[in-house]
Amino acid sequence: MNTNAITLYKQIYPHQCQTLSNLGFKSLINLRFDDECDNQPTADAINQSASKTGLEYRHLPVDGDSLHLDVVEKFAKLLRELPSPVMVFCGTGNRAKRLYQSAVVSGLI
Repeated sequence: MNTNAITLYKQIYPHQCQTLSNLGFKSLINLRFDDECDNQPTADAINQSASKTGLEYRHLPVDGDSLHLDVVEKFAKLLRELPSPVMVFCGTGNRAKRLYQSAVVSGLI
């Protein structure tokens, strides 16, 4: 896995999928649970928009307060399997950063 092909970011919205595709992204990983906050797009809405623009989309809801090894392993597996570059996003980007760092420290990516 080329770790330069991973971008960690805050919440994205369905209308941004075309721009992300135009920028060269091939895949999205959403770490948010639906309904974490008001006005948050649903996983399904992002998935539909991603599909229309040719982006691969995966939803891996992660609890920001506790990261378990099985979740870190699932995340690393997604990174290995999905076409890159990959954008990983959550509400603020902090959860994405913690999950990515956990995968690196664990030697999974």
